[in-house]
Amino acid sequence: MTYKYLITVSGELPIKSWRSRPKFYRVLIKNISEVLREYGSTNYSFKIINAKIFLESNIDVLEDLSKVFGVMKIGEVDLINFSDLKDLVSKVGEKAIGLVTNKKFAVRVKRFGTHEFTSLDVARELGAFLKPYSAGVDLENPEVEIHVEIRGPTAYFYKKLIAGVGGLPIGTEGRALSLFSGGMDSPVAAWLAAKRGVRIDFLHFFMGSPSATRLAFTVAKTLTYNWFYGHNPRFYVIDLTQALDYIKTNVKCEFRQVVLKTLMYYLASKIATRSYDAVITGESIGQTSSQTLANLSAAHVVSGLQLPVLRPLIGLDKEEIIILARRIGTYEISSMVGEPCSIAPSRVRTKMSVEELRDEFTKIPEDLITKILSTLKILEVRTSSLDDVIPDKTVVIDHIPENSVVIDLRDLDAYLEWHYPGALHHEEVNLEELKDKTLVLYCDKGNRSYVEALKMRQKGFRAYSFINGAEGLRKYSP
Repeated sequence: MTYKYLITVSGELPIKSWRSRPKFYRVLIKNISEVLREYGSTNYSFKIINAKIFLESNIDVLEDLSKVFGVMKIGEVDLINFSDLKDLVSKVGEKAIGLVTNKKFAVRVKRFGTHEFTSLDVARELGAFLKPYSAGVDLENPEVEIHVEIRGPTAYFYKKLIAGVGGLPIGTEGRALSLFSGGMDSPVAAWLAAKRGVRIDFLHFFMGSPSATRLAFTVAKTLTYNWFYGHNPRFYVIDLTQALDYIKTNVKCEFRQVVLKTLMYYLASKIATRSYDAVITGESIGQTSSQTLANLSAAHVVSGLQLPVLRPLIGLDKEEIIILARRIGTYEISSMVGEPCSIAPSRVRTKMSVEELRDEFTKIPEDLITKILSTLKILEVRTSSLDDVIPDKTVVIDHIPENSVVIDLRDLDAYLEWHYPGALHHEEVNLEELKDKTLVLYCDKGNRSYVEALKMRQKGFRAYSFINGAEGLRKYSP
């Protein structure tokens, strides 16, 4: 069986200059070809008809092509050759009877070329032909719309017509590196930039939670397989756990979050400078204390980042971002990622000067930054698996070994409200008495406990971090 589609490209493509327009069509056709190959099409062909693309394929990809950036509308069509208006109405009418039976309908006609009739003539005659089979004509709120597009001696009758995503084809507007937590904001920001033709690669900072990193990679895969046709993104992972520990120990509490953001910008600059045109973030003005205009500006200056930072969400509120996350299919997974354990639980500065931030940021020694950069791992989203992503899996545990000592790292109030049966609060523990024991640590989500388990191992302890922290332990049953 052969499926025929007429693809309406984004309105921007046909009005590009004659020099650049062929490139946009060429890239769009390449990306559509990726969809066809991914879903197993072995026989397909393209033809550019004026500003549209006619596609024939041996498999049905109508819904999938609607997610290719650069496609505004896509319809499954029948081609009808006709000799005159009467012949056209008869042939189209026979195909449309089944669609309008007992329903209110409207006829929408577009016409290109020289004919002895107008679009209005076709709509009027076709409407009269179909009316006896229908519940009547309703041009304002029809139950069914009959779409016909006439180009020269051929009419395209739309059997199905759906909206596409629009935008520009991926690969027409350079490369950008997305700072990617996998939470609610960064995937939406990456999607919006990709919608404008940008090839997106992901930079993820591991902050102590293997589950959060696995989820972030899963979100990246979701974006890639559902939307990023024609592109195999890279997924960079940098281990920030040592930096988090250093910042908590050496940086003033009210500066920590912005210092951490500045460090992320700085590390991104080291990766992005030679290969990328911009850095993408999911920041929105005022959404958090580190995202005030003053703090964003100071972090950018102090980081020394030379590339432009693009913030597609800068003017959106959280509800608008969530609506987009639901639309693109990342909401469910992103909502599981959660926030990392706080490094500044109180008194976060919402407005700091460049000089103040620089004084705090320069407390981070260069050798530590070099060490952090040495943890860089580069994966390909389409070809790598979750098992390729997790850093140092030997520290993470998903069960409580027999005769082990469980230690709760949360504050005392959280411990008193609920703790794992038999768990000790960290403030009452004498570690020297536990040298020969197996220790299982947990915090809220597994971030801090991972870092503390690593530090304790360096001191000779047999320590583990329970996966997903207290949340995981609540669901755990031996």
